[in-house]
Parts: sequence; structure tokens; C-alpha cells
Amino acid sequence: MQKVIKMTEFMGIALDEKFWVLIAFILFILLVAKKATKAANTSLDARSNSIKEKINNSENTLAEAQKLLKDSQEAVTNHKNESENMIQKQKEIALKNATTHLENIKNEIERKNIAAESEIQYMHFEAVNIIKNKIIDITIKSVEDIAITEFQNDKSNKIFDYFIENIPSGLSNSK
Repeated sequence: MQKVIKMTEFMGIALDEKFWVLIAFILFILLVAKKATKAANTSLDARSNSIKEKINNSENTLAEAQKLLKDSQEAVTNHKNESENMIQKQKEIALKNATTHLENIKNEIERKNIAAESEIQYMHFEAVNIIKNKIIDITIKSVEDIAITEFQNDKSNKIFDYFIENIPSGLSNSK
């Protein structure tokens, strides 16, 4: 028969079944560790990539939000400035309109004062003419009455007739 050489010891280590179980276990652990490390690395890389993607999305969303905030603040500032400009323009227009209306009122008052003065002058002239006419009428009536009662003769009738004929022409020249 053949001679089987059994090695029972190698460098002071007993090469029995315990040794081979230990070697198999170590190889198993190494293989499992390699596969587990690869799976863990893949899982960790996927999780890391997912976290990075979420961080990037969050950063992008934050940047968009900051841009929207900045745009909103600019829009509010622009709107405020435009509103203030519109208010100032409307105040200027209102002041201009008020000045124009005030000037129109002053002109109307001046025109009415001139018209009133003209009316007063006309009424004064008319009153003077009416008074003159009344005085003339009273004077003529008085002279007629005196002439009728005082001068009953021919000479007085001639004076009276002459007076009556010439009074209207004399009065019309004095007007």
C-alpha cells in the first residue's frame, strides 16, 4: 500500500481538522467580508449618492428660494418707488389744477367786479337822467301853473307861449 504521509504539524501548528475548519472559516469570512464589503460599499455609495442628490436638490431649492426672495424684494421696492412717484405726480397735478382753478376764480371775480362797476355807472347815469327829467317835468308844470295863474293878459301869454316853444329845444341841448 501506499504510504500516506500525514502531516500533523507545520511550524508548530497542529494540522488537524480544527486547523482546517479554522482555515475554511477564515476563507469563508474573507469571502463573505469581501462580498459584504462590496455590498456595503455599494449600499453606502447609493445612500451617499442619494444624500448628495438630496443636498444638491436642497441647495438648488434654497438658491431658487433666495432668488425668488430677492426678486420679490426688488419687486416690492420697485412697486413702492413707482407708487411714490405716482403719488408725487398726482400731487403735482392736483396742485397745478388747484392753481389753475384759483386763477380762473380770480379772473371770474375780476370780470364780475368790472361788470358790476359798469352796471353801477349805468345805473348812476340812468338815475341822474331820471332825476333831471323829473326836475324838468316839475319845473315845466310849475311854470305852467304860475304862468296860467299869474299872467292872464296877452303879454304874459306871449311870454308863456315863447317859453313853452323853446324849453324842449333848450332842454334837449343840455342833456
